Amino acid sequence: MKTQKSKRLQVTGKLVVFVSVMVMLIISALTTIFYISLDRVYQNWIDSSYESYDLNIKTATESLVSVLQVNYDRYKSGEITEKEALDNAEAIVRNTRYDNGNGYFWADTSTGLCAVHMNPEYEGKERYDEKDLKGEYYIREFIKNGSQPGGGFTNFYFTKPGQEGTFAKRAYTIKFEPYDWYISTGNYIDDIDSAVAGYHREKILNIVLLAVVALVICFTGLIILVRFLHKITAPLSPISERLKLLSDGDVHTPPVAVVKTGDEMEVLSQATDELIGQMKEVVGDITLHLKNMAAGDMTLPVTREYAGDFSTIHDSLILIYEQLNRTLGLISESAQQVNSGSSQVADAASALAAGATEQAGTIDQLSSAITEITEKAEQSSAHIGQAAGYAEQTLARVEESNKKMKQMLLAMDEIKNTSDEIAKITKDVDAIASQTNLLALNAAVEAARAGEAGQGFAVVADEVRSLAAKSAEAAKRTALLVENAARAVTEGMGTAKENAQILAEVMEQANHAKGLMESVEQSAREQAVAMVSVSNGINEISYVVQSNAATAEESSASSEELSAQAALLQKEVDKFKIIQ
Repeated sequence: MKTQKSKRLQVTGKLVVFVSVMVMLIISALTTIFYISLDRVYQNWIDSSYESYDLNIKTATESLVSVLQVNYDRYKSGEITEKEALDNAEAIVRNTRYDNGNGYFWADTSTGLCAVHMNPEYEGKERYDEKDLKGEYYIREFIKNGSQPGGGFTNFYFTKPGQEGTFAKRAYTIKFEPYDWYISTGNYIDDIDSAVAGYHREKILNIVLLAVVALVICFTGLIILVRFLHKITAPLSPISERLKLLSDGDVHTPPVAVVKTGDEMEVLSQATDELIGQMKEVVGDITLHLKNMAAGDMTLPVTREYAGDFSTIHDSLILIYEQLNRTLGLISESAQQVNSGSSQVADAASALAAGATEQAGTIDQLSSAITEITEKAEQSSAHIGQAAGYAEQTLARVEESNKKMKQMLLAMDEIKNTSDEIAKITKDVDAIASQTNLLALNAAVEAARAGEAGQGFAVVADEVRSLAAKSAEAAKRTALLVENAARAVTEGMGTAKENAQILAEVMEQANHAKGLMESVEQSAREQAVAMVSVSNGINEISYVVQSNAATAEESSASSEELSAQAALLQKEVDKFKIIQ
């Protein structure tokens, strides 16, 4: 009871929280909208108040300028003199007041001279370079803003009569052209703030009142909501408790009374009552059939009709009876057939065991022969491997000889090139000897012309001619030797090239022979592996045949055991009463 009440309170609490949140959101939204609107109205009111102060000083200054213009027009029309007009203008600026006597005016020229002021200390003073209490050139700002079309406003910091400290002030300035006067007046901003402070207090008071009203509405609505939801959900407690018993398998406890509320709660209680009644009938009928099945009686008919989705239980019971009757019948027939066939299986297993024993002996002989063939194939593969090794060594020697022959060809080619260079040098020496001989002859001729004085020189010329002749003779012999050496080198290169060609052909044949030996060796290895595989296969066949023999003997024994089990199964099936 306590658990169900707790759950009911949880549902109530969820509804309360949900509805409360919705109401709070709505009230918060409305309060926020009203607050924004109220704040906007007060802000517009405050802004209008500030604007009204600006408009007030602007209107007052413009009115003063209009009066000064009327006074100046009187001078222009000759009604008064220039001095009278100027005196009147100064008196107008100095003595004019507004806003209950709190507002006054002053005039500065474009050079910063204070032309008119209610305070004699300022009047006639040069103030162009003066700064306010915040360090700003406020007179220059008056002149600059007043020079704009229609005048302009200036914020500055100044003293306040009768008070100490720095006070923000907002002035309006407009230029009066005839006298080069910048007419100014202003308001202290703290006076304006004091005037609108009441609006702020009223605004805060209304906002607080709005928040209090919203909280009172929320609290009152929450109390009413809790009581209303409690009244609605109170019947759920006994219904949920009875359904909890039903979920635990209790179909015998009477259902709760139907509440007469005329709404969904009445429908829920009535549906709970009907559900428990149907569950009780269904469980009773199923229990009856299961007891009969447990007793071995498969002939009880299913007569009760189930409503709604419970109709499948009716169909399932009928199908269970049909399937069990069919299955038990088939088991009975199978038991008879197994009993009759088990003896035949035993005879066949005995014959199979005898044949398997004979096959095992034959396979053992075949396995021995295969083992001997495998050993021979392995020896042949080893011999072929040795032959392939010898062929590979021969091929290596041939390749080394081929490399030496190529080196010899390169050396002979180098000798031929050197011989050609020597032949060129020999020709040069022969040419030098001819030139030397000619020079020696010319020297001898000149020495003969010189007479006795050239005899020594003639002797030298003869010696030079003799050396030139010897050099020419040596060059000829050297050329002949070089030519013979070149011819011999050429013939040797031809022979070497033929030998290199022969070695290349020998190496190619050796490579071919090596490939054949490797192919034969690979084939021998493959044959040895294949023979090993065949031997393994024969061994496996022998194992299978022996296993089959053992299995056949076991099958014979199992057949006898199967016959006994079939008889026992037939005995157990006969206990069931089925529809034939």
